[in-house]
Amino acid sequence: MKHSYLLPMLLVSTSVILSGCTGRHERVDLSGIHTSAARETMAASTVAATAATTAPEPDESSPSGGSSLNVSARVETYKDSEKGDISIQYPVVLNLSDTGIQKQVNELLLANATAVADTFSSQEPVTLDITCKVVSVDRNRLTAVYKGTCQVQGGPYPTNLFYTNTVDLKQAKSLGFNDYSDAYTMAGYVMSDDVQFYQAGSDMTQALLSHRASMSVEQYTQIFEQADFPLTADGDGAFPQSFSYTHEGVLYFSIPVPHALGDYAIVTFNMDGK
Repeated sequence: MKHSYLLPMLLVSTSVILSGCTGRHERVDLSGIHTSAARETMAASTVAATAATTAPEPDESSPSGGSSLNVSARVETYKDSEKGDISIQYPVVLNLSDTGIQKQVNELLLANATAVADTFSSQEPVTLDITCKVVSVDRNRLTAVYKGTCQVQGGPYPTNLFYTNTVDLKQAKSLGFNDYSDAYTMAGYVMSDDVQFYQAGSDMTQALLSHRASMSVEQYTQIFEQADFPLTADGDGAFPQSFSYTHEGVLYFSIPVPHALGDYAIVTFNMDGK
């Protein structure tokens, strides 16, 4: 049943998720719900392709078990002392049948995971501490979620970071927001009464809704159009303000919010049956 909402259309500057530091699924038709409103590495863990994840939480779930012959991934750590105190975990895929594709995939995963260091150390040394969770991995795709903090030298406080990377393991390319949904539809969902925030209590939800009142569907559409990897080749070094991934029929995507609200919030949308 199609919903209809009145959307606030206030044209206010977008809060940047990182301001303190400065697979292809078959597309689901969601139009019916739209509203008009020194490199060093060390092994840390290994996950197997056929294992079931036990919880759909973006910061905690990871597959386990499975045969060593299955496609799997281990988490390693990138370190760079020249740009600051930088430690970034990233996944390494194992056991793909095509070793050439596997090399391309792993180069892509490393480049995307560490792009945050290139972005935020361009002017001042930074302290970056990023952890990686492999949410899922099989012969078709890998999804990784990154969380951590960024502290610019001399900055007043660290900024909370959240980003994700879903990689098509057959084509060695990143998948993003528009592979699961579309920017305008999800902008309408965020501005609707149906929006759900991940792990937000009643007080936080009210605070997020109050912040949302300063935004418009056009602003969120623009943010989502520029979400995820690959980074845009516009030369400005901008890091996306929103990242997304899917897990067990749920689309998770971040929106930028003020530092007082955590720098980012995660929105969830149930894709089953839509």
